[in-house]
Amino acid sequence: MGSYKKDDGNETAITAMDWISVARDAIQKRLSNYSPSEIKFNLMAMVQDKRTYLTERLNELAAIGIEESDPTMLNVRSQLHHEDEKRAQWTIENERRRYNYLPFSVELLRCLAGSGKFDTLISKAKESVGEKRKRAEAWKTKQQESK
Repeated sequence: MGSYKKDDGNETAITAMDWISVARDAIQKRLSNYSPSEIKFNLMAMVQDKRTYLTERLNELAAIGIEESDPTMLNVRSQLHHEDEKRAQWTIENERRRYNYLPFSVELLRCLAGSGKFDTLISKAKESVGEKRKRAEAWKTKQQESK
């Protein structure tokens, strides 16, 4: 919880429910310092990795003799597979965030300009934007008329 001080060096045993209420009160106090429209912080929690939990669950099920074809076992395997796919997607997204696309973009624009296609693409884009704006205005007008 960051920079909270201990009270008078008095270390008393706090039960799990007491800790939750103390944490909730401290978080609410900090949140009340900001207007509702401000976002100045992140509230994060430390939780067990789902993959670890699911792997342990699979091992527990196997230890008590549940077969691989059992729906419970299949469900846990499915959840584990989903978590693995999610991690693989996160890896791809992180690689994309870290890659510098600027040199590629500059080279693409140079090639388009060199081949004479750049001006054509710009005019098509302007037409497309104009059409979208007209549709948006028509929709907005229709919405106002229906009120």
